Order: sequence, then structure tokens, then C-alpha cells
Amino acid sequence: MKKFLALSLLGTLVLASCNQANVTGSVKTYAFAAQTQTGYATQAATASRTDLNTGDTSTVLKATGLKPSTAYIAHYHIAGADTTNGVCASGGAVQNGLIGGTPFTSDASGNLTIKGLATTSDIAVGNVKYINIHEAATPSVVPLCADLTLAAK
Repeated sequence: MKKFLALSLLGTLVLASCNQANVTGSVKTYAFAAQTQTGYATQAATASRTDLNTGDTSTVLKATGLKPSTAYIAHYHIAGADTTNGVCASGGAVQNGLIGGTPFTSDASGNLTIKGLATTSDIAVGNVKYINIHEAATPSVVPLCADLTLAAK
């Protein structure tokens, strides 16, 4: 039994060290700001970006307070021409398609996690300025926006 436990612990440590070897920088976390939208009152989210040694960036979005059992999509955006009211209101073009490649559905409580990989150079913070979470069926409904020009945590 002791041998089994020791081997299990050793295996866990080896796997953990392999996963850490892929990270080239620290995790940067950005807060989403709630956007005024009908049907939303308590939405909140964070975006975590981790650069990997593969040349990709892992993006994980975690949201709460969304509509239950509803499909959502998320995009990185470049800044639009008019940033007077902030980059989230600038109407910038989508950069690099959908985060995660497909819509993701919130659970019965309105919680949502979206995960995706993208080429780091395509979504470098110097190029992209914000992330929106949209309703998939009605992309003009944007309950959350993360301004990437603000300092990460």
C-alpha cells in the first residue's frame, strides 16, 4: 500500500512539473465590466491569459450572473476608431475568431466557463484591446466586456 501511495504521489508531481514547463509567463487576470443590457443585473466575469512555450496563449473566461442555459460566444477585439467612451464601446473588429471556437452554454445557475487557445502574436495585448462575451443567438447583446488596456492582476 505504501509503495502504491508513493508511486501515485510521484506520478502526480511529474505530471504537475510537465504542465508548468509549458508556461512562459505568469497568468494575467482581467476583470470584466458589466454592460447595461436588458435581462442582466448581476453579471460578472474574469479573463485569465497564460502564454505557453508553444507560441499559444490559453484564455479562460469565467462568468456568473448570466441567463441560465443560454449559449454565449466570446471574442478578442481590436480598438475601434472612437475610444472616447472606452475601448469596450468603440466597436472594434473581432480579432482571431471565437475564443474556444464554438458557443458555450451557461449552466442552470447562469455560470459559464469558456476556454480556448490562440496564437500569442494574434492576440497580443498590444494588438487586441478588449474581450466581449455575447449572446450567441443575438451577438448585439453584450453583457460583459474586459478592457485589456487596464492593468492585469
